[in-house]
Amino acid sequence: RLYHAWVLDFRDRYLRWANPAARPWETSCRKTNGACKTPDSHMVLCDHCDAMYSINCLTPKLKKVPKGVWHCPACAPKIGKNRTVSILSAVTEQAARKRAEMGDIPKKQVKQKMFLVKWSGLGYEHCTWETQEDINDDVIIAEFRHLEGVTPESPDMTEKEVQEVIQSAVTITQDNAGGTAELAMMRSQLHAQTKAFHFKKFGIGTPCLLGAECGPIESALTSGSAAVSSGQHPTEVVSIVDELVWKVANNDSILTNCHHQTLLPPLLNGEYDVKLPVTPWGLLLNVGEVRGCVAFLGYRPQPDGKKGPAEINRLIRKNGDIIIAVNGRSTVGKSFKGVIPMLKESPKFAYMRFVNTDCEAEAGFTTSCGALGRYLYEDLTRTYKEDRRRLLAKRSLALIKTEEEKDDESSA
Repeated sequence: RLYHAWVLDFRDRYLRWANPAARPWETSCRKTNGACKTPDSHMVLCDHCDAMYSINCLTPKLKKVPKGVWHCPACAPKIGKNRTVSILSAVTEQAARKRAEMGDIPKKQVKQKMFLVKWSGLGYEHCTWETQEDINDDVIIAEFRHLEGVTPESPDMTEKEVQEVIQSAVTITQDNAGGTAELAMMRSQLHAQTKAFHFKKFGIGTPCLLGAECGPIESALTSGSAAVSSGQHPTEVVSIVDELVWKVANNDSILTNCHHQTLLPPLLNGEYDVKLPVTPWGLLLNVGEVRGCVAFLGYRPQPDGKKGPAEINRLIRKNGDIIIAVNGRSTVGKSFKGVIPMLKESPKFAYMRFVNTDCEAEAGFTTSCGALGRYLYEDLTRTYKEDRRRLLAKRSLALIKTEEEKDDESSA
């Protein structure tokens, strides 16, 4: 802007250096070169070249300092023809600087779904609008949609795109599922049940042929029925079902191998989770009581002298690491006799949480499974949430103030 006003403009006109108008950057009246001695309260500033003029030295004279944008006699004829060029305005330049300082970078407007969040411990006047990414809790959002009967949004697709997706989709059948005959049948049934669930999710009836592929037990998905196959399931199928039954018995709603983590607070410094396989001879671990805590003391070999799977993969980092949780339940404060039955409850895998022996765990009470460690985690979480709410409120006030300034400028 100033390069245009102080350099490029002088290509079309010639002014001697003695003329005050040739030096628009000086802080005095450019009509009299400061000889009028007008106070700053009666000076006006050009929005384009920053030249200062006394309201009494202009022709015609001004009764008072005008509000809003004003251009000097030299810039008014040129800017009047280019009012759409915002780069030549100091007011626009200052507004852009404020937006940059506040981090309010202009972005392309997009439609985004937001949720009105009621914060725990605060009144309804403190509710805020948050995006799904900011909430970062798919379980709570899914529960909200279930209670309110809200159907999750699906991307808009044209009919041609839908047909291309359908044609490119891979359908799993007993012929291409792989594995033994029983395992291939189970895989094809699971694939058909997943497709049938999407029909039910949108309130559409399941096609008869698809429902027949879902298996005899899924009779609710279709009006037809399929023949019940005879014969026993293979050992690997029985093992998978036993694992799912154990997870359901332990109230694991997610039914994943990380159910142990969902029942416990996040890991703190020096802690780690381990999934140990259960062999016919047990976990093949030596555990004992160390300083009031149950700790790992080493591995045990198999009866034939070979190493167990846990020792081969070096799942536990160091001898002496303290056990603070087993299968989602805390062992802090429990004796050796109280922890051993918890380890024997695992049918296929034992999910355990350890803390490094070098950490000052204070008998486990300062860990994520201890009373003090859990209190510190909840206190820090609450503090971070309060700081974030204050930051959002401060930014909202700053944005409102900026909008008010824009309205004042436009009205002027």
